[in-house]
Amino acid sequence: MDDQTALLKTQLYAACEEACSGDPDRLFTQEDLTALDVIPPKDIKKLLQLIRILTNERLFAPVHLHSGLAWRLRPEAEATKYKQLTNHDQVLVYEIIDAAGAEGAWQQDIKRRLNLQDNALRKALKELETKRLVVQFTTVENISKKMWIKTNIKPSSRATGGPWYTDQFLDEAFIEALQSVVMSFIKNRGSYLSKGERGTRSVSPVLPKKGVINGAASEAAIKSRKRTADAISKDDAPTAAAAAAAKSRKTIRLPLPAGYMEYPTTEEITAGIQAAEVAKGQPLKQEHVQELIDVLVWDNRIEEIRMGNRVGYRAVRISKQNPSLYSKPGDDDFWEPRNNGLTTVPCGKCPVFDLCEEGGPVWAGGCEYFDQWL
Repeated sequence: MDDQTALLKTQLYAACEEACSGDPDRLFTQEDLTALDVIPPKDIKKLLQLIRILTNERLFAPVHLHSGLAWRLRPEAEATKYKQLTNHDQVLVYEIIDAAGAEGAWQQDIKRRLNLQDNALRKALKELETKRLVVQFTTVENISKKMWIKTNIKPSSRATGGPWYTDQFLDEAFIEALQSVVMSFIKNRGSYLSKGERGTRSVSPVLPKKGVINGAASEAAIKSRKRTADAISKDDAPTAAAAAAAKSRKTIRLPLPAGYMEYPTTEEITAGIQAAEVAKGQPLKQEHVQELIDVLVWDNRIEEIRMGNRVGYRAVRISKQNPSLYSKPGDDDFWEPRNNGLTTVPCGKCPVFDLCEEGGPVWAGGCEYFDQWL
């Protein structure tokens, strides 16, 4: 290799390092390498020569795609490890384990791909393990599988199960505890507690009194006419205890009004869990919290809410068809049972229903209960 070729090889490798600084797993096709403006234009022969040299020096790792051949950049420190390999079997085995990355390579898969005898494969793996280039591990999917990975790489969360597994066993108690924390965070941010204390009634606007038809009213019309406020006897007035009981009710959790745009997002839920330090020793990332949220969505306990370009979450109201989902008796943090429109009309439980009439002291057009219901 002459000096010019060596210089171009160094420049091409440096240009590839700069191009994939933001994406270490970037793949380079022949067109991508030409676009780096290192090789003279239309000098395909020189480009192929440099690719072959870099591949032989293990600085380029070839990748077969549906569209053709591409190359992945390999760090120089990783490329020098190939110089420790003493025979062809070790090179082939190490290449497969290196290409597998954090997922690891199954021993039976290595044997099938290389068509090696068991003794030759075990010998190559033993030598690689002795040189501290590879290490054996097991996955949570199948603990009987013999998996191999590079020594300087940690197995992926798919192989180890991430924070949800402890000693290769699913930690159900830890998952349920975190689900409760996520559910509580979403309920507190996406709803509010109502004690149901009724305030002072608003004064209805004064409207003209209804006209009186000339002539005497019939006895039936007089009996069917609603009483005025002054006509109500003191005997009909509720006692102080009854009035206090009517004013108060149990604390219930109600959803926020339509159009609310501050429901918690995955990023906010993750930040809340990290701030609360409920998962000490387990590095919970946003994708881990998203997995918990997805399970709650599938269980129909929370639902997605679109807020412009963001996605928030709120708790789902518990229906009467699922009584087992209700909170324990005595718990002041529960959802109001689901009702239909007819049972929630304020007229059915209005304390001054007998006084309601057009032009009277209470009327539908100025009813504060109607405003809340609508």
